[in-house]
Amino acid sequence: MDNLSIGVDIATSLAILGAFVSWTLDNHRQRRMAREVGINDQARAIAVTKVQETTIQLSKDFNSMITNAGKIERRLNRLWKQDGVDAVQRHIEQNDDYLEEVGEYLQAFKDEVSRYYESCHVHKYLLFPVLGSLPEGDGMVASIKSDFDDIARCHDEINSGYAHLLRELEGAVKIASRLAKVDEQDPEHAALKKKLVNAVSSIAYDPDYKEFIHYFIPDGQEEAFYREYDNREIQDQELSGVVIGNLYGTLIKRPARAQAMCLLLARQSIQRTRTECKEVLCSLSAVASVLLSRNEESTLSAEIAKLKSDDYFALDREIR
Repeated sequence: MDNLSIGVDIATSLAILGAFVSWTLDNHRQRRMAREVGINDQARAIAVTKVQETTIQLSKDFNSMITNAGKIERRLNRLWKQDGVDAVQRHIEQNDDYLEEVGEYLQAFKDEVSRYYESCHVHKYLLFPVLGSLPEGDGMVASIKSDFDDIARCHDEINSGYAHLLRELEGAVKIASRLAKVDEQDPEHAALKKKLVNAVSSIAYDPDYKEFIHYFIPDGQEEAFYREYDNREIQDQELSGVVIGNLYGTLIKRPARAQAMCLLLARQSIQRTRTECKEVLCSLSAVASVLLSRNEESTLSAEIAKLKSDDYFALDREIR
């Protein structure tokens, strides 16, 4: 009987000890989980703050950019609706100060794009590490980085594109205007003609002006001419002469036509840049939304698509 009692006592003690150990381990696990949840919540809170700080700064830069873009786009949009490139050409011909004015607006827009671009790169060194510390952060970083890369391409396009072309055309038009006033027998005529051909050739074979020079290539010869672009070597002298001759003749006879075409291409570049910059803001807002909602069924791509839609930020329909 005593042996039975001792056995029961040992079994009871072991059960109590087992329960205690189990409780201790469970309690430790719960504390660890609570600590991990707390750390994760803290990391998410920091991430949301950084995303919001970045969004606020880029929103300010974006609004300044849109103000300058509007000064260029509004008039060109109105003229385009009236009579396309012909209306823009007439406006240039009838308003001597217009090109200088729009050139200043283009420069201001370039400066704002540069500021936006720099803000993206300043904030990424704070934003990416914080987002990368979260379980779902890698996808967020990849999405935002892709948008930042698009801004870099727009920045390069704006800085080496149509603002420069407008200035080059202005210089070529001045040469053409002087050439038209000089008699062919005058020794200055040959020098001016050579100078204009050089200016036109520089424009024709600049890869940044590919969309502009497209209008001066004979129909069906585009691919042949673009091969020379890619090879950076003039092989088809006849085709090259035709393209250069077409632009040369336009600058002599209808200089405002070439300038109007440049402005309309600049408008398209501005619109692309504006849309890309707004897309970054949509993506950042989507990241903040996902972090705040903690809804595992909500994906970042779905949230971005939702915020780009007309129900929210209307990426393709509204400017701001």
